[in-house]
Amino acid sequence: MSYEKMNKQIIAAVGGEDNIQSVVHCATRLRFVLKDESKADDAAAARIPGVLQVVKKAGQYQLVIGSTVEDVYNDLVKMINIENDDNYKSTPKEKKNIFDTVISVITGSIAPAIPLLAGAGMGKVLLLILTISGLLSDKSQTYQILNLIFDTGYFFMPAFIGFSAAKVFNTDQYLGAFMGLVTEHPIWTAMVAAKKPVEFLGMPVQLIKYSSTLITAIISVWIMSYIYKYVKKYTPNMVKIFMVPMLTMLITAPLIFLVIGPISNMISEGIGFISMWLFHNAGIVAIPILAAAYPWLVSIGIHKALSPISIQLVATQGLDPIIRVVALCSNMSQAAASLAVSMKSKNKELKSLALSSSATAYLGGITEPALFGVNLPLKKPMYGAMIGGAIAGVVASFMKIKAFIYVTPAFLSLPMWVSKTENFVIQAIIVIIVASVATFIATWVIGFDDPVDEKSEKNKQKEKFEQTHEKHDLKSPVKGTVEPLSEVNDETFASGVMGKGIAIVPSEGKIYAPDDGVVTATFDTGHAIGLHLDNDADVLIHIGIDTVQMNGDGFKQLVKKGDHVKAGQELVDFDIDKIKKAGYDPTVMMIVLNSKDFLEVLPVVNKKDEKKDVTTSSNVIVLA
Repeated sequence: MSYEKMNKQIIAAVGGEDNIQSVVHCATRLRFVLKDESKADDAAAARIPGVLQVVKKAGQYQLVIGSTVEDVYNDLVKMINIENDDNYKSTPKEKKNIFDTVISVITGSIAPAIPLLAGAGMGKVLLLILTISGLLSDKSQTYQILNLIFDTGYFFMPAFIGFSAAKVFNTDQYLGAFMGLVTEHPIWTAMVAAKKPVEFLGMPVQLIKYSSTLITAIISVWIMSYIYKYVKKYTPNMVKIFMVPMLTMLITAPLIFLVIGPISNMISEGIGFISMWLFHNAGIVAIPILAAAYPWLVSIGIHKALSPISIQLVATQGLDPIIRVVALCSNMSQAAASLAVSMKSKNKELKSLALSSSATAYLGGITEPALFGVNLPLKKPMYGAMIGGAIAGVVASFMKIKAFIYVTPAFLSLPMWVSKTENFVIQAIIVIIVASVATFIATWVIGFDDPVDEKSEKNKQKEKFEQTHEKHDLKSPVKGTVEPLSEVNDETFASGVMGKGIAIVPSEGKIYAPDDGVVTATFDTGHAIGLHLDNDADVLIHIGIDTVQMNGDGFKQLVKKGDHVKAGQELVDFDIDKIKKAGYDPTVMMIVLNSKDFLEVLPVVNKKDEKKDVTTSSNVIVLA
């Protein structure tokens, strides 16, 4: 499926291609960094079919798309060219607070790599299942190769993060990847394994294992971006091609081993220590609170700030007992709230949307369709989800459930709760059941304001009009092809500001009275005529668009102001060919000027009838 039309609207809504500094995607969102966010049209973006929500947070302009976001993104990047950011350098940057800046850097650096990490993690789980079931021996060469393949995703994580971070910091992406890879060189890993003292220029180097880490990569590339900029600025052009990367490597890489790495490692260890302390000592409080708050973090787009904690825990501790557990409780609660809405609502469209959104959340853990399409717009289901998520969090904390890979929690990712020594799949299913039952009951009891089914309501109103009000039919004033008034090439008529009505592309140059009445207005140019009909409708019949400029040439008026006319009586002759030769559109518009005086003014035209031919005996407007 092509998303070209949708992406054209997206590009226009974010202020045009020139306003895009960078764009990445996560599991459900397009995440733009715009040069000038004030140029974006939030309302236009929100109206684009396929866009569930517009979120502006952490320096990013986020469009929530849902499960098709990768396909949308792939088509989008083919349509834009944002590789050359030279023009951006002279563009003033919007000032952000520290929190927004940090969140923006984290999400921009990590989000592009998350699908790869999730895929590699699920691959590791697949291997585990194959070995536990006896289908594959962990001593076989097949196992070793498959293990090597999936281990690559996490072992070289610093390189993937470095590459993404370089884009965020507007520097060379290959040097960004290089700074991640330098800590994974076989010589360095051998030094770490040997545990013998290492020095560089007489200074001791801490032996730290950097594989599966991300904080070191992000900070390294951030510092490298400044070094690269200044080296590039002062290096002569004739030697830039090799001197700039060489000097950047020569300065940055030693700093990583001597300063950046040890400091980053302290931060990583601190995060791990605090997370595990919370799990062992305050999980009964922390997990339910986070589970209740998690949907709101998702709604403003900063839930990805928790991803580094989860990834770091899985990489260093071999498990995540908090963040993925919270995500499981929240995801299943969002799914259950949407399911409750689908069961309780009487709106057919909402029922269908809520049911499909619930299924997406339950199976794949993609909650944005349920969150932005159902629960958040209705508001009250969010409270049900918060209650259910908190209750499930209490249960999960009691059972000490743990995740062993970083992936979105859902039914299809249940293997994420299995390791070689522990299995929490049953506990995860219990949490899903608790979250679902508690949320469903809470949402059902709290209720929500069920939106009116517009189609059903319209039919009811139509039946009521037919039963209680006299109807009047207006005949077509001219032979031709009927079309909606909204499609004529004149904003005044198309907008309906003059009143409701109908348009006919004429096939014959004769205007007839649509009903009995009196001529109330004539014009020297003959291009229009006003009528007050016996049913109290004030009608304007306008021949052509901008034909007043023809000064009556091609028009012959057959009645005068004050004349009484009968339905079907000829009022004006006009020359269609002469109008076209003069460069004007001959479309005839019939407007009910006092539309507000009627309960309903119903043009007899819809999508099926847009090209329907009419005669002067055809009903084209119904007054009620």
